[in-house]
Amino acid sequence: MRKIWLLLAMLPLFISPSALAARQPVIVGYILAGRGMPLDAAKIAGSKVTRFNYAFFRLRDGVVVEGGANDAANLAVLTGLKKTNPQLQVLISVGGGGNGSAGFSDMAITAAGRRKFIDSAVAMVEKYSLDGIDVDWEYPGYTHAVTTVRPEDKQTYTLLLKELKQRLNREQKKLGRKLYTSSATGATQIWLDHTDMKQASKWLDSVNMMCYDWYNPTEKTTGHDSPLYTSPADPKAISIDNAVSMYLNAGVPAKKIVIGVPFYGRKWVGVESVNNGLWQPIASKTAAPQSTPVFGQIEPLINAQGYVRYWDPVARAPYLYNAATKTFITYNDAQAELERTKYILHKHLGGIMFWQYTGDPNQVLLDAIDKGFNYSPAK
Repeated sequence: MRKIWLLLAMLPLFISPSALAARQPVIVGYILAGRGMPLDAAKIAGSKVTRFNYAFFRLRDGVVVEGGANDAANLAVLTGLKKTNPQLQVLISVGGGGNGSAGFSDMAITAAGRRKFIDSAVAMVEKYSLDGIDVDWEYPGYTHAVTTVRPEDKQTYTLLLKELKQRLNREQKKLGRKLYTSSATGATQIWLDHTDMKQASKWLDSVNMMCYDWYNPTEKTTGHDSPLYTSPADPKAISIDNAVSMYLNAGVPAKKIVIGVPFYGRKWVGVESVNNGLWQPIASKTAAPQSTPVFGQIEPLINAQGYVRYWDPVARAPYLYNAATKTFITYNDAQAELERTKYILHKHLGGIMFWQYTGDPNQVLLDAIDKGFNYSPAK
């Protein structure tokens, strides 16, 4: 009996680092640099994430192409971070919002179009020594007015992911490293109505639910942009917990669900002081670009310059209100991120992702996520 217990105690010593990493929730950071912005390796904490999704590569005539002049140099910076974090994965995200997703429906409708896309995606994996592809098709079957959609998108979205994964499975044997697929997905019922996520998720290593942009500058009332739980006072009745439940009910495995959080906030002016500005009518529009301040801009305002931080114990979300200027800001802070990591661990979900890395220059949010998951392979 003592020998059996000794063998059981020694089992963790024989588990490979990759197997141990697979048990950790993933920390996926989208990093927006595909419009020409150069990256500085000294400002990127590669030891605090498991995966970078480099945004964006584009779709041109059905082929994956670079999005900016500095893509090669930027991807070299990101892959170079593997020296300090060998477990780090670097993917390119193809598509994006608005016209970034133009052409997906036209490409995916035929087998030849999907093959052409996949051939070009694999070429990029080889060219830049990548670890996979993130498909950011916004949105199959329904979308902004600038892109074409079809009823067939529901089936072709799954077919595209299936054929991409099958091809990468073959390629990873040649390259000698695992290749990953992921997809940025809408955290709404309308997304689930226009896709077959039970089938699509079979071909994804992670389903990156965009659990944000639920309250934006076009709203009629203020609200939490990315609440963890649904507030009874919320006219939209939205939350991460609600979205996760919808995905689980749709047949998506919990271990593949990666919840997305914003590294930015939303700002409105002309908001009356009732309830410290929360759930109040918006009397005027906020002028761009400050309608979407990143956390790095919000951080200096917390309990300063007339702003008071409040905490919604139901939604598990903070917000700021300035009574003098009647300004309301919804955002996430370190406390909010810790709550979300606890939720992910409790629900046995796949992990967390955030949009996007440069919004948190002091790594306040990232450090909270890192602490919540007790993740740091470099230590």
